[in-house]
Amino acid sequence: MPDFNFDQFKRDMKDGFNAAANGLASAAGQASNAVQDAARDAKIKSVNTRDFLRFARDLERSGMVTSHGGNLSICNGPNIWITRTGAMLGHLTPNDISRVNWAESVELDSNASMELKVHRAMYHAAAEKLGQGEEFGSKAIIHAHSLYTTFRSLVSESLVPMDSEGVLLLGSEVPVFSPTETVASDEVATMMAQLVREGGRIAIIRGHGPFAIGNTLEEAYRLTSTLEHSAKLLTLFEQTGRKPE
Repeated sequence: MPDFNFDQFKRDMKDGFNAAANGLASAAGQASNAVQDAARDAKIKSVNTRDFLRFARDLERSGMVTSHGGNLSICNGPNIWITRTGAMLGHLTPNDISRVNWAESVELDSNASMELKVHRAMYHAAAEKLGQGEEFGSKAIIHAHSLYTTFRSLVSESLVPMDSEGVLLLGSEVPVFSPTETVASDEVATMMAQLVREGGRIAIIRGHGPFAIGNTLEEAYRLTSTLEHSAKLLTLFEQTGRKPE
């Protein structure tokens, strides 16, 4: 019978203890990272929810959406937060906000707004324009059904602001797109993505209303409300029978 090698036994025991300790440390590190990620996501959701509730109410109170119309989203890195399909913006709750991924997901996308494909395409285009991937930062999108803006889209190929604020924020004109399918269509997603790639921030879908993208929901809301104001002024001015000088 060979002699028992106590030195080898001690080395094996030491290696075993070290491996176990390393495993515990790794598990603890992973648990800590998971807790930190959860805390970060909770903080982001809290901030996003506050902004969603604020600007959803503003859209409804200003008459820029119907009772169940319109949608909002915020993109924070790989996560997109968006109002659920059929949500009442004037009575929005935290449960009406869905989180979806940067890439399509049948399971997660099912509760989101019908216009998610347009929002996602615009975010992807913004990241592409910046030469970055899903970590491009934070952006926000508002899609409204503004009355005067939608009316102007039915009678004009573009909206040309005549008021100083409109010109300052919207530029010389806002394009009107005329897709074959206006609601939740791949065609609209392609059109709006191209607009964003070219540096545009807002456009109107004929008979359906505007999409606006900004760094925050407040910025997107400002573009949307300024466009509606300009559209109303144009309509009122035309009713006088005069032409711009």
